[in-house]
Amino acid sequence: MAKPRSVTVHNGEALKGALDALDDIASESVLRQAAVAGARVIHAEVKLRAPVYLGIYEGKQGAHPPGFLRSHIIIAYDDQRSVPGRLASYLVTWSKEAYYGRFVEYGTSKMSANPFLRPGFEARKKAAAAAVGKVIQTKAGELTNGR
Repeated sequence: MAKPRSVTVHNGEALKGALDALDDIASESVLRQAAVAGARVIHAEVKLRAPVYLGIYEGKQGAHPPGFLRSHIIIAYDDQRSVPGRLASYLVTWSKEAYYGRFVEYGTSKMSANPFLRPGFEARKKAAAAAVGKVIQTKAGELTNGR
C-alpha cells in the first residue's frame, strides 16, 4: 500500500490562476479556433484537388463557369456532431450551388468517380492535426504566461 502524502500550497492564488487558465484553454472559443485551423489545412488541399471542367455547364441554376466547383468548396460548422464547450466539428464540403460535387466525388451510373475530397483529407490529415495542436499550444502559452 502506498504511503499517504501531504501537499502544501504556498501560493494558493497562483494555483487558482493556473487552474482557471486551464479552464480557459479548454473553452469553446479555443476549441473552435483549433478546429478551424485544422479544417483550413484540409480545405486548401481539397480546393487544389477539385477537378475543373473547362467547358461552361448550363444547368437549371444557370451557367457554371470553369472552376465553379473549386471556388465553392467551403468550411461549415457541424451542429449535429459538435458538443458546446467540448467538441467543435467542422466539415469541408461543397456549397448548395455546387451540389453536383457529390456526383464528381462518388460517380454515378453513367460517370466514374473522380474523388478529390477523401484523397485531400488523407493527404493532409497529419498536417491538420499539427495545426490544431499548434493553436492549442499557442493559446495555452498565452493564457499561462499572462498575455
